[in-house]
Amino acid sequence: MEFCPTCGNLLRYEGSGNSRFFCSTCPYVAYIERQVEIKKKQLLVKKSIDPVVTKDDIPTAAETEAPCPRCGHDKAYFKSMQIRSADEPESRFYRCLKCEFTWREE
Repeated sequence: MEFCPTCGNLLRYEGSGNSRFFCSTCPYVAYIERQVEIKKKQLLVKKSIDPVVTKDDIPTAAETEAPCPRCGHDKAYFKSMQIRSADEPESRFYRCLKCEFTWREE
């Protein structure tokens, strides 16, 4: 993003013919003489996501009647946790007793 040095508004881009940035409020224009070159490329590594609730957390929790969205079994372990701000409701994590599928209800 580029900003107008005269009035501070966001400059607009026009790429037909002579590429330029221009201000829609005042008469400022900046012509682009050359294209940007990428001199160094760096591969990005995808980070692993740590689960909020692990397999070890839920089996020690209480058992309840909750239908599994995957297999339809009607019993699951559950655990309630406050993972967002204090004024938001707590999240309930469930783990199916039959297929061990884990899901969350807020």
